Amino acid sequence: MKVKVIPVLEDNYMYLVIEEITREAVAVDVAVPKRLLEIVGREGVSLTAVLTTHHHWDHARGNPELARLRPGLAVLGADERIFSLTRRLAHGEELRFGAIHVRCLLTPGHTSGHMSYFLWEDDCPDPPALFSGDALSVAGCGLCLEGSAQQMYQSLAELGTLPPETKVFCGHEHTLSNLEFAQKVEPCNDHVRAKLSWAKARPLSGLGKRVGGTEGPMVTRACGHSRRGMRMTCPQCRRLWARSREYGCRPGASTVTWTLREASGDRVLS
Repeated sequence: MKVKVIPVLEDNYMYLVIEEITREAVAVDVAVPKRLLEIVGREGVSLTAVLTTHHHWDHARGNPELARLRPGLAVLGADERIFSLTRRLAHGEELRFGAIHVRCLLTPGHTSGHMSYFLWEDDCPDPPALFSGDALSVAGCGLCLEGSAQQMYQSLAELGTLPPETKVFCGHEHTLSNLEFAQKVEPCNDHVRAKLSWAKARPLSGLGKRVGGTEGPMVTRACGHSRRGMRMTCPQCRRLWARSREYGCRPGASTVTWTLREASGDRVLS
């Protein structure tokens, strides 16, 4: 399984996932269809489907033009508001594209119909991949626009049960700003400091931003006390934040999720 990372717009990522034996390909979150088709042609693959994480324009606006250019293309997602949707997916549904398995994971919070996609190949040395849209990014998650803090927390907790070697391919490049906020919340956390240094050393993407959202394992262990890396679930961190006058968190995971999301301005630590 080969993943082509395609930076577009201000800070978005599109993806082209290629099954290397059959040369079948699936696109994720098509915002700029002509750019996608350039890479499809360059790679010499057959594009058969689009997986859309949610209906927002910067993730789905390219679907109508792509469907016009490629008649018969399957456009899949969990929300009827997705442009040019051909079939609505359900939580837990599994798809197959050549040797690539896809498990659909409903992850509401950012939107009510947000779907993340977990991809893997059997008997393959490559790690599995999660295409998380605006549910999960490096050290952060999306705005709770249509869901509650409890829904966002439950979505993140479910993603935290995936294999620790899973690579995350998120919808936006917000790594530096997320980690800078993480360091503000936990200035003594050596894991956050190291991850921030790593992010600053990354090369620039085509967007002129430091690339961080497409490298490294899903569970980044940013908290030294939490094995799974989701710091709102760590009792010691919850007690630390509960004592903070600035953030004012009560020691509950979903409350921490909401309070940190509000404090961050436009995203929350994961």
